[in-house]
Amino acid sequence: MRVRFWGVRGAFASTQADTLRVGGNTPCVEVRDKNDELVILDAGHGLYWLGKQLLTGPLGRGKGRVTLLLSHTHWDHIQGFPFFVPAFLPGNNVVVWGPGGEQLHAVLAGQLDPTYSPLVSMDNFAAKIEVNELAAGQQLTLGKLTVRHAMLENGEHHTVGYRIREGQHSLAYLPEVHHPGGQLSATALELARGCDVLIHETYYSPAQLAAGGVSLGGPSAPPASGHSSFTQAVDLALAAGVKRLLCFYHHPDRPDAEVEALMQAERERIGSKVELEIDTAREGAEFEL
Repeated sequence: MRVRFWGVRGAFASTQADTLRVGGNTPCVEVRDKNDELVILDAGHGLYWLGKQLLTGPLGRGKGRVTLLLSHTHWDHIQGFPFFVPAFLPGNNVVVWGPGGEQLHAVLAGQLDPTYSPLVSMDNFAAKIEVNELAAGQQLTLGKLTVRHAMLENGEHHTVGYRIREGQHSLAYLPEVHHPGGQLSATALELARGCDVLIHETYYSPAQLAAGGVSLGGPSAPPASGHSSFTQAVDLALAAGVKRLLCFYHHPDRPDAEVEALMQAERERIGSKVELEIDTAREGAEFEL
């Protein structure tokens, strides 16, 4: 299994100079099995840049297939979808899976409404677009990859977390998850248990979470809800027996230096005797399982 990050930022894209080393595009992760079967996790702004790169392969010749797994349909997870270049090429097949029941197709088509987009509807994509609802307990087989999922709390909303396995190796993807009442989410813990790599949201610092989160609208905005801290991500990784944690979904205001400092604080908190590698998900970074 090969994994590459194309978008790692949360809420909205960040173009500030001090955030570009970690990356400013919103969530998008490329996963491939040993036979090059392509699965994409979330469709944030990073999907555009991934789509451009895919034009060098079968998807650039109208002979490709891609499966897109959505965690949920907040805009930072779907706004790259209208700009996914392979979807404009006849002969390609784009299969979308996600939550939302029969509303999923309507939500994706809704952001192409003429109020927002010159595309007007998904009918103007030249590729074949297939949108599917995830059913409880459903398992997907995509090439050599086996995918299972679970619904996770995220404040007043729910998101989907994914676990992807190829052979003896597994990856857990928890891009947004809330651990209510200071207790680790039992569902998230079970999904991540024993995996080689955990990609987990670290939107808040521990201090921000203790203060009730940070609303992007400022102090007069409605209170923030949902989201996790660096400490919660590390605690979940430890409880699940994960080998490597990659911090993901960085706050748009958080500069690279602060991301590094918060990760280093967590390394020092758990000590050198704990066998857990802690690093950040960075745009362009790749690894293989």
